[in-house]
Amino acid sequence: MTELEYVIKHGGLTPKRLLKSISRRDFGMTVLGGLAGTAASRFINIPSAAAAARDFTIAIIPDPQFLAESCPDASGQYYSAMMQWILDNRNILLKSGKSPFAANIKAVVGVGDCVNATVDSEFKNAETGWRILDENGIAFTTPPGNHDYSELEKGITSRNSLGDQFKKGYFSAKSRARAYGSGIDLGDGDMAYWVGSHDNTGANTAVKFVISGISMLVLAMDFFAGSDAWSWAYNVMMKNPDCECYITTHAWLTAHGTQYRATGDAYGPDAYKMSSAPYSNSAAEAWNTVGVNTWANLCGIFGGHDFLDYSKPDPNMPSAWFWQQVPIKSNSKRQQTVQQLFVNSQRIDSVCTQSVSQATGAGQFASVFLLSRRPSLGVLEGRMISTQTGNWFKARSPNYPGGTSFSDSETLLFSVPFTGLK
Repeated sequence: MTELEYVIKHGGLTPKRLLKSISRRDFGMTVLGGLAGTAASRFINIPSAAAAARDFTIAIIPDPQFLAESCPDASGQYYSAMMQWILDNRNILLKSGKSPFAANIKAVVGVGDCVNATVDSEFKNAETGWRILDENGIAFTTPPGNHDYSELEKGITSRNSLGDQFKKGYFSAKSRARAYGSGIDLGDGDMAYWVGSHDNTGANTAVKFVISGISMLVLAMDFFAGSDAWSWAYNVMMKNPDCECYITTHAWLTAHGTQYRATGDAYGPDAYKMSSAPYSNSAAEAWNTVGVNTWANLCGIFGGHDFLDYSKPDPNMPSAWFWQQVPIKSNSKRQQTVQQLFVNSQRIDSVCTQSVSQATGAGQFASVFLLSRRPSLGVLEGRMISTQTGNWFKARSPNYPGGTSFSDSETLLFSVPFTGLK
């Protein structure tokens, strides 16, 4: 059996959807920078059955760009405070679900826009914040967003305009591979490994988390990633067949919960003068044309980017909100449900008022989304909190703004059946 036949037989892309022929070199290549991490991830000891029942949480960081720039000022103190909150509350007791449990925050996933502008001061604020995780045994990964590119007013007409922080600095492949080393000990027998990157930058990278006996491959993908990057990501998934696969990318769902289209969406590829495939692919194109909808191990896709403008509701669209959870059926042999998640509260951070309102959302900045995996119950749960006020996000009130959409009390946003690859 050839490698190509193997790919198709095991639930991969159909021949018409293959971006390119998967050569022996592509199929067996060592992903750049990932030798140590990939090798290590092949020979890990899976925790005991008792450990495998532990519930755990992945914290998702929604577009922290204004925390780097101006919220509360140019110091970036709320950026660091948000990361410190994650550290201090990694075992916060969550009580709004079927049964109480310690959050057990093991890793952090960003959705891009680490800065608002690619200037040294904002890069310093971002690095200072994320380093809190590095220095305290909490693994993280994040893709770049459009604001992590320079000269945005000219559009993202070249991938070479990626900011230095992702090109060769703290978020670069070399820097992140060094941070992961031979593996990050997450405690309780859990580990995180660097797998590799598409090139020398941090635009398209892969890491592996092994938590509670569950192996998870997280692919951090570029802003409306190109076809070559998606081909690389697919190869990485195929070489890690034991892993549940998750994608984090800056722009996937809009604030209305719909997949980004190449044209017609306010902040889609056209808005940034991005050429069509193979240079860029909207979410809808990646799903339907590239063939992400056939990936047999894919379990979840996370994104941010869309700027919520609740002052101009679109009667032809579903209600927009700061988070959206939208399940979608895969066309793979598994026919699994893929959990799509949008989370972005940058509008609140951009205002950064010191007043606090549960009706208008004022002051509810520096938010974190807590995505909790509960193997003991077979569910996936979502919660979102402002780390500055301690208020919890709710579903959008029918008369928001003006209706209470934040709460002093912990709020369960969703709890859906979820067993991963089992």
